[in-house]
Amino acid sequence: MGNNVSRRRFLGYSALLTAVGLGLTTISCKKDAVSLEDDYDAIIIGSGFGGAVCALRLCEAGKKTLLIEMGKAWFNEGKDIFSPNFPPDKRSTWLNGKTELPFGPTFNIGGKYAGVMDKVSYQNMSIYRNVCLGGGSISNGGVLLLPKETHFNAFMFSDINYGEVVAKADIVKQMMSAAVMPEDLFNSSYYQYAQLTKRHALNAGLEVEHAYSFYDFDMWRKELNGDIKKSALAGELLYGNNNGIKKSLEKNYLAAALGTGHLTISTLSHVEEVRVLTDGQYEVNIQRTNEFGDNLDKKTFNAKHLFVCAGSIGTSEILVKARETGGLPDLTEDVGKHWGGNGMSFAFRSGLDEPTGSIHASPPTLTVKHHDNPIAPVNAMQDIFPLGLDLRMVLMVGQPYNETHGQFNYDSGNGTAILTWPENGNEQGALAMRTMIERLNDANGGKLDTAFIPEGVSQSYTYHPLGGAVLGKASDAYGRLKGYKNLYAIDGSMLPGNCGLVNPTLVISALAERNIERILSEDFS
Repeated sequence: MGNNVSRRRFLGYSALLTAVGLGLTTISCKKDAVSLEDDYDAIIIGSGFGGAVCALRLCEAGKKTLLIEMGKAWFNEGKDIFSPNFPPDKRSTWLNGKTELPFGPTFNIGGKYAGVMDKVSYQNMSIYRNVCLGGGSISNGGVLLLPKETHFNAFMFSDINYGEVVAKADIVKQMMSAAVMPEDLFNSSYYQYAQLTKRHALNAGLEVEHAYSFYDFDMWRKELNGDIKKSALAGELLYGNNNGIKKSLEKNYLAAALGTGHLTISTLSHVEEVRVLTDGQYEVNIQRTNEFGDNLDKKTFNAKHLFVCAGSIGTSEILVKARETGGLPDLTEDVGKHWGGNGMSFAFRSGLDEPTGSIHASPPTLTVKHHDNPIAPVNAMQDIFPLGLDLRMVLMVGQPYNETHGQFNYDSGNGTAILTWPENGNEQGALAMRTMIERLNDANGGKLDTAFIPEGVSQSYTYHPLGGAVLGKASDAYGRLKGYKNLYAIDGSMLPGNCGLVNPTLVISALAERNIERILSEDFS
């Protein structure tokens, strides 16, 4: 990266560190008193991979930009700012007095607080998401993978040039200083669980891939040598890493955007309503809260350009509500549709005849590929299960292709959009995952465990919500929502319910880079 980008990152880094230290909810690099103004060139709702990319590129182009984030800003400078795994505390969970992970014990964590992990439950499907500045980058696995071109074209976008996505993915990896874990670290005692899975996959005739990751492997080595406190080696991931080892979005895209002086961030700000005005501008009404979820003041902002980047759930909720209540009545019927959970299917293999390690270190880096699966092609990440005990058990998380789609519909009684998802809607994905596990077990021994997941393979929850404003359906191929000018959806809602068998982080980010480049060249005068 050039000197200008490095300087911007440093300035933004300093602004974030100061704001978090002072408990501020309005963040800027401006030297004068930071305030929320009424009018901006662009407003972005959401600070995940789509919103962060758009923020940087808009600000580099000199556009006065407001970024609205429902969650809290966290900035890790080597301190224990996040909740530990065991026992978790209030910092773990979004406005809930207890934890709600898919399996394992539930912990009472006291009163409600703006923690990082949120569970949104609908009939037949629960969705896990991060609610915080930086979105999923804070507590996802740091995995950066691209689907094969054949899967991208067949399952996602036959009319989007795959080469463009690959080129933009290289920019994302550079921005996030991503790398593949060095071989000696993968072969350490902390990765026994993944080493075993790699051997078993190769024994079963399956392909493996080591993913790019935006963890800092120099710091990982310092953890290994005992030079710094363990975080990745303690299995921290879902609630954030406590020694700053992860190069999440607040350290690169968002820091560099702040460093331009053109970005203002408003955290703990919930979007209540979006509408188009008679002059073509967009009005965004927000409710600001404190860390405990108590309502504070309301604010209204206007901008000519509006980017809805609130993640698949948030974007679907905002847009479906606006269409049905008159704020954006000309949005098409495709808004809210084509939703899926990326086929996400969890499964445990147990009864293995060799150790898997008492500590399962993060990040997960190994992907096993079963593309000739007779049910549906599947990739599965070797995930962490850091209980501190060697149970001779491994957890695998599959992203099989799944053709079922759900949709968001407006519920006037609740005043929000609700996901409709069929019972057993992920059956295809679960069967494909079961078939893969059986192949691994047939070649190596072991069994499909039912202690943590009674049905053997999960069907009813996901960490990868995708769809609701799909490219080429609700929008054009660059995220411009049909029916309006200067209105965009750029986040996980762009993808048609699946991401071609991979974690969607890199695809979302690369598409965001591609889309905002075209939007800046054509839509801003």
